[in-house]
Amino acid sequence: MNKLFIIFPRVIAMDHWCHFLTRPHSFLGLQPPHLNYKHDASITVFEQSDKIGGRCSAFRVKNPGQADEMVEVGASIFVKVNHHLVDTAKELGLETKPLDDEKVAIWNGSEFVFEESPWKFWSIVKGLRRWGIAPLKLRRILKKTLDNLLESYTTPDAFDSIAGFAERFNLHKVAAQLTDSFLSEQGIGKLYSEEIVEVATRVNYGSNLDEIHALGALVTMAADDALQIKGGNFQIFEGMIGKSQANVRLNTKIARVRKLVPEYEGADPRFEVITTTGQKEIFDHIVIAAPIQSTNIDFDLNLPPLPKVNYRTIHATFVRGHVNPNYFHAASDKFPTHILTTNSDAEFTSLSIQVKLSNGETVTKIFSPKVVEEDLLDRLYSNRTWVKRKEWKAYPELAPIPELNPLLEDKLLTASEIHQYVLKQHLRKEEEAQKAAKVAWGQVEVVPGVYYVNAFEPLISTMETETIAGKNVARLLRDKILGYCPAEKCK
Repeated sequence: MNKLFIIFPRVIAMDHWCHFLTRPHSFLGLQPPHLNYKHDASITVFEQSDKIGGRCSAFRVKNPGQADEMVEVGASIFVKVNHHLVDTAKELGLETKPLDDEKVAIWNGSEFVFEESPWKFWSIVKGLRRWGIAPLKLRRILKKTLDNLLESYTTPDAFDSIAGFAERFNLHKVAAQLTDSFLSEQGIGKLYSEEIVEVATRVNYGSNLDEIHALGALVTMAADDALQIKGGNFQIFEGMIGKSQANVRLNTKIARVRKLVPEYEGADPRFEVITTTGQKEIFDHIVIAAPIQSTNIDFDLNLPPLPKVNYRTIHATFVRGHVNPNYFHAASDKFPTHILTTNSDAEFTSLSIQVKLSNGETVTKIFSPKVVEEDLLDRLYSNRTWVKRKEWKAYPELAPIPELNPLLEDKLLTASEIHQYVLKQHLRKEEEAQKAAKVAWGQVEVVPGVYYVNAFEPLISTMETETIAGKNVARLLRDKILGYCPAEKCK
């Protein structure tokens, strides 16, 4: 009996299927009993909460006299080029709603430095007047980068490391440089960089241009044709779990995962998984698909030393009431849907209208790096019916990755070679030890039999790229368990 245990918050794709889970502490167990080699498989999902979805969640808002509205908390949008999400939504029969007709304004703490017009052509003219041809320059750079990334959808290959993936699709250079210096070298004007690109990195990754690599910044700019699922994006993940015919165990926490003593010399490793209630089960493979530091699980697996990976703490504040236009020196009838802020004296990162209610109220969402105090709410709103708050570690700090493979020269090391190298670093200085740890956790198979889907997250952290990472892990497991290998790879 061959069993696969997968700790999986967002995605699992086996063969040609993608199954999405968005819970940072979720678990999947796949066990192909009496295996019909390439077909029969049962999946068990261990989920510590009472629902599927995790960071992709929404809550219901009463709308007087009309149907209730759903408000997204995190993972609020995706775009048409996100093929996995778009195709899955279609397959599940979920209805999408476009968001491109919503008016955006840029606030510098004291005034709007740019406001979109209701007429797209006039917005383009205003942009060219203010920033010259910088938007056109950036669009060319963005297209080249997106074309490289989109190529990953067409390859049948599986990748052993973040370095192998980045280098294969020519993403490693833009991931190795801070955005401010990258934009300067590309001839993108400072004003456009600060008022548009940095505004996008602040709202999407909580980072300024001198804190995020250029690949992360370019991804934030690829927001054309933004979409949401009517009723909540979480339905994509619930639907795929349902379609996988998995045995879902909600409200189940994992306490420990340990490697067992081999039954005989040369035997493949096996692992025991223990829940907090003492239930035990044995599996042949482990996939960790949550930030390892956040799991609170005892991994007795002889894993490499953990690198220091900082995650941004984001505060989301939801307010039902009436925004005070006087705070923004604006007319109430011309108020923008989304207010994004520059790296200035602004008291928040963004303020967006999520729902317009039948009684004239709105539900707005404020993103900020710290708690929004009552004094600020008093000034931002003329009245408030209720306030809801959510704080979470949303995504890693996308610091430059200058050396995706600092040890490798002309070849990629195997997981075992990486692991042996890292174990020797305890005598070296902290900087070298951290570098080695990052290399080890950049390997998808961190130790034999243990896979880490979040190895990809320091490169790009989005819902869609987590599906790409999950599909990559599934391909690696498919190749190992089922002996399947794409023709291009087996030559």
